[in-house]
Amino acid sequence: MINYTKVRIERLLKIEFIRFCIVGGTGFVINFIILIALRDLFSFPAFPAQLIGAEVALFSNFMLHHHWTYKAHKVEKTIKQLVVQFHLSSWPAILGSAFMVAGGERYLHLDNILALTLSSVIALLWNFFWSKFIIWRDTSSKDVKEIS
Repeated sequence: MINYTKVRIERLLKIEFIRFCIVGGTGFVINFIILIALRDLFSFPAFPAQLIGAEVALFSNFMLHHHWTYKAHKVEKTIKQLVVQFHLSSWPAILGSAFMVAGGERYLHLDNILALTLSSVIALLWNFFWSKFIIWRDTSSKDVKEIS
């Protein structure tokens, strides 16, 4: 039974979307802890607390994606280019998430975790598309034409 479970988990971890979601879940936890700490311990308003939490989580996600999720991708970009592209593609989702969390709390009277969860689900597809198909696009299968 243990061996069967181990094999199933190993198969699942070979799927990029599963790894992407694990990294996103890690970022979600980091973001949530920082959001709650800044809100409850330091009386930050929701919007700046969410921005700070999101940026810390974003850096963590970048590192995990680069060294785990998309490690096997052959990418013809420098680390600086990857960081810039990752931030530029992620910040629309982060800003949207911050507005959704702050608005959800203020106008819909949602709990922190519910507001963050809803905004995270919306951002998931956006982030996966950009990270897989644009930022860490695998160029190893690119047709190479020789110049004669």
